[in-house]
Amino acid sequence: MTVRESILENLKITLETVSIANGYHNDIASVQRWRQSGNSLVAVPCIVINAGPEEKEPVPDPFTTCKFTVYLDVWMRQDAADPQATDTLLNSLLGDIEKALMLDYTRSGVAKDTNIKSNVLFETLEGQPQAGIIIELEIIYQHKQNDPEISG
Repeated sequence: MTVRESILENLKITLETVSIANGYHNDIASVQRWRQSGNSLVAVPCIVINAGPEEKEPVPDPFTTCKFTVYLDVWMRQDAADPQATDTLLNSLLGDIEKALMLDYTRSGVAKDTNIKSNVLFETLEGQPQAGIIIELEIIYQHKQNDPEISG
């Protein structure tokens, strides 16, 4: 398994721990890796992990340093009878996700750092059933120049 794949799997496992029973404010119903054929948004809140662009610099020899962008699409549905503001619910989810991600910024030792770069609300129309937020992560890691399965 490549270091990059290990990082994506670690993100999934980490985000699956977000639950009220584990001391968070929310229960994440589903954490999924992106599927070209589509992801199920039946169980919400749901997080879909999307690999983004990656920059590589071949230093320090014999390693390559990588800056890997990952997007977390966080989907939710709010009951019409819920009196809370939608952004209050999204802020609560965002806080839980940030807390979980930063408990181990090395992604179990395969990354050098995890940075939460930005977040933006989904563009929605009034009355649309789903709302959500996109969280942009930057993960810095290294692998051997001649073997992306060996972490640096």
